[in-house]
Amino acid sequence: MRIVICDDHQLLLEALATALALQGITVEAAVDSPSEAVRAVASNDPDILLIDLMFPVGSGLDAAREVIAHHSRTKVVMMTGTDDAEPLKEALGLGVTGYLAKDQPVDAIARALELALQGGTPIDSALLRRVQRPAPRVPRQRTPVDDLTPREHHILRLLVDGMSTREMVNVLGVSQSTVRTHVQNIFSKLGVHTRLQAVALLDPDAAPSASEASCATGR
Repeated sequence: MRIVICDDHQLLLEALATALALQGITVEAAVDSPSEAVRAVASNDPDILLIDLMFPVGSGLDAAREVIAHHSRTKVVMMTGTDDAEPLKEALGLGVTGYLAKDQPVDAIARALELALQGGTPIDSALLRRVQRPAPRVPRQRTPVDDLTPREHHILRLLVDGMSTREMVNVLGVSQSTVRTHVQNIFSKLGVHTRLQAVALLDPDAAPSASEASCATGR
């Protein structure tokens, strides 16, 4: 795996780059501003850009937008030290691959990057719950999620768990093409384009759990 890291705290940047290298990850560049991150992605064509959310000048979201628009092969995984759900909502809209809390151990960050590389959606679960459960609560109305079949509900729950296509194949006992077809059907019904956008629409109280959906489909 080849990555570019971007964080404005130099000590953290150097420590993270060194620690991830010890995990077997090739750090092509470690830079301290969003504009440098975009240039580093253009120069190195990495698998992943791992970038902080907030900077003194510029924004990690702006860099993510630029990379997603012009360097689509590179997946963007964002880090944050805040529990504010609003930036996550914007990141979901941009189509980032992952969104992590910065206070995780290095091995957890490395696992999240590997999951992103395999097509999964590593995301901080506490922040995701805040996006899914806006306050104050209002009477629930019907949403596109209600139009999903039990099998599609099950697969959406697996997406929430951050499973890659290969992992879903093992759980469901079907082919990769079947899983991809189900995922594309979910995207179409929900009117979204990425896994993160899809899971953000799931109301934990409205849809069946993965185990319930599994029983309903006979798997």
